[in-house]
Amino acid sequence: MAIVECIDKFKILYDLPAGTRIVILIGGRGGAKTYEASKYIAYQSTIKEKRCVILRDEKEQIKESILSEIKQRYATANENGFLDQFYEVQESGIKSKKTGEMSVFTKGFRASDNQKRANLKGVSQIDIAVIEEAEDVRDVSKFNTFSDSLRKDGSLIIIILNTPDIRHWIIKRYFNIKLVEDGYYEISPKTLKGFVCIQSNYTDNKFLPDNIVAQYRSYGDPESVNYDLHYYRTAILGLASTGRKGQILTKIKPISIKDYLALPIKETFGQDFGTASPAALVGVKFDKGKAYVRLLNYKPLPALGLAKIYHTLGFKASDRIVADHADKDAIKKLKGGFKFDEISESDRLKFPSILHGYFVVECSKAGGLKNRISLMTGLQLYFVEESTELWTESANWCYAQDKYGNYTDEPIDDFNHALDALGYVIVDKLGKKSFDIYG
Repeated sequence: MAIVECIDKFKILYDLPAGTRIVILIGGRGGAKTYEASKYIAYQSTIKEKRCVILRDEKEQIKESILSEIKQRYATANENGFLDQFYEVQESGIKSKKTGEMSVFTKGFRASDNQKRANLKGVSQIDIAVIEEAEDVRDVSKFNTFSDSLRKDGSLIIIILNTPDIRHWIIKRYFNIKLVEDGYYEISPKTLKGFVCIQSNYTDNKFLPDNIVAQYRSYGDPESVNYDLHYYRTAILGLASTGRKGQILTKIKPISIKDYLALPIKETFGQDFGTASPAALVGVKFDKGKAYVRLLNYKPLPALGLAKIYHTLGFKASDRIVADHADKDAIKKLKGGFKFDEISESDRLKFPSILHGYFVVECSKAGGLKNRISLMTGLQLYFVEESTELWTESANWCYAQDKYGNYTDEPIDDFNHALDALGYVIVDKLGKKSFDIYG
């Protein structure tokens, strides 16, 4: 019989109570969540001959994460080549030579192009589903739909995540919270039928090198150059938060993408540019003192890549795009269209509208960043639930501190790509109306 060594907290994985349906691995960095889960899946998919699917919010990100670690655990177990007669390791997973089916494979809750629905067919007969970085899956309906599709008797869902903010559906559904510091909460699992929780952080992992432990601790040390108390409490210790102290945007409510799209309001778009940093594209709908926002792109892209996205989204001549005035060249290309010889024949056929250009205008320079913040904080903001990066930015965008730790009125220049794009649209819409946000 195979013997699997693991950190004490994770031994329960190999002896789960009867009827277990959901296992959540949650906490801070260095807690061995992904390492132990990858070992468990390598064991279950080979020794126990279970079919396992690995999911993330976006499938394309999986191959660089837990799937790679599962292959490493498999390679360790297969040091003498014994497993080669039964399994074949492929780029996309592990294939059973006995059944011809994938024993370990990947799916995404959404496709790489977030305008498309991911194909989640073919998961009804799997034994174990692992959802990695589940903090990115903010739409509970996606999880419910997937969970309901797992129909095999005894199927198990393992959810892996760093502790998210207290608004996340996983916290609301599975945990109790207890205030320990202003804005920071300890979480404890609810007593629910079929639910098992393993909480861990770096203090539970005896295999961490001393220098890594010292680095983690330095984030909570006021004398260290690495001092970042919010990061220490959330990412390292695994506390849930309401956001950072000094947070600029605090009045944000969630809205589903279904409800957002159903709003009978003309959508305006905001564009921040970036080829190394995110070229954030947002859609905004205004209704008196409210602004509803969704994120459409967060990848770094040149002007041509953005033009292709505009075409894919079906932007029409009347769709107003308010862009960062700093990149004149990008605005000129997107507005005037690309020349015939600047794009390939296949792109001309696939994205014909990029030859003609789009309704792109420069954002107003009036008042600068503080003007944008003044207008933004005067609105009731609604963010689409699955616009993960938008939520992350809003939770981390805060005012800078002086050398005494007091908050100033100057915002930090970070966590603001999508929020800059939102600010461009808000100033374009409201800035000319003397701050009359109900105009």
